[in-house]
Amino acid sequence: MLRQIINYRRFIILFLTVLLVTVLLFPELQRRPVSFLGRPVVFLISGLQKGLTWTADGIGGLWKGYINLIAVRRENEILKRDLARLESENLQLQEAAQANERLEQLLNFRKTNAFHALVAAVIGRDPSNWYRTLMIDKGTRDGVAIDMGVITPVGVVGRVIKADPNVSQVLLVTDRNSAVAALIQRTRDEGLVEGTERGLARIKYLSLLADLKEGDLVLSSGLTGNFPKGLLIGTLGRVTKKELDLFQQAEVIPSVDFSKLEEVLVITSLEDRTPPAGRPGSPSAEGPQNRK
Repeated sequence: MLRQIINYRRFIILFLTVLLVTVLLFPELQRRPVSFLGRPVVFLISGLQKGLTWTADGIGGLWKGYINLIAVRRENEILKRDLARLESENLQLQEAAQANERLEQLLNFRKTNAFHALVAAVIGRDPSNWYRTLMIDKGTRDGVAIDMGVITPVGVVGRVIKADPNVSQVLLVTDRNSAVAALIQRTRDEGLVEGTERGLARIKYLSLLADLKEGDLVLSSGLTGNFPKGLLIGTLGRVTKKELDLFQQAEVIPSVDFSKLEEVLVITSLEDRTPPAGRPGSPSAEGPQNRK
């Protein structure tokens, strides 16, 4: 084994010596005339130099390629980070645009109705199944009080059951402790919408003579003090009518998707926001003689 290493070492030393001599002599041989016997030597040396040049160029090319590859990878990483940042900013802009659109719908709905209402954001939901409630970011400091109605442009949400200075708790109409006076729009029959243990709703105490049909709209009747008349609660589902019962009842499919609520309106007062004629603040009460 040692002898093989020594032989390889001798061969390497000899090769390097010949290579060095070749590199040193080749320029001199190129300048002088070459004899017939010296041509094979020049040819051999020329071939060796070309081989060395090709090898050096190849190694240099590989090194440049490696450097370029590193630069490309770094550029790709920078581009990926920029792309991720732009995508995040785009998502934020989309969320802001959707939030502005929802807020605009709430404000337009509030303008078209006479009652006073406060915009609030949903900040939490009850994780348990005992109560179906929401938490909103408005409280007593904002004018929210217990039993105030909570709605959206789509329909009735529920009522406030707890009001702290900065937050409030809203009981949904699908909770079994909820009750809202209602009427069937088509037949004008009145009843009471209550929540069920399954998280649904039903309307009770409807006359046995009422001609109820699935799909009939259920509206607030205005007989309870927290909702004005005419707000959509939902549509009728399966109708239950038995001969021995004093009333008939029906399932109510809420118009609001409570799982997707993000903003709501809290009805702070049912008083008309429009000043009646003749009362201070109305155009008719300010005649030309009162204007300066």
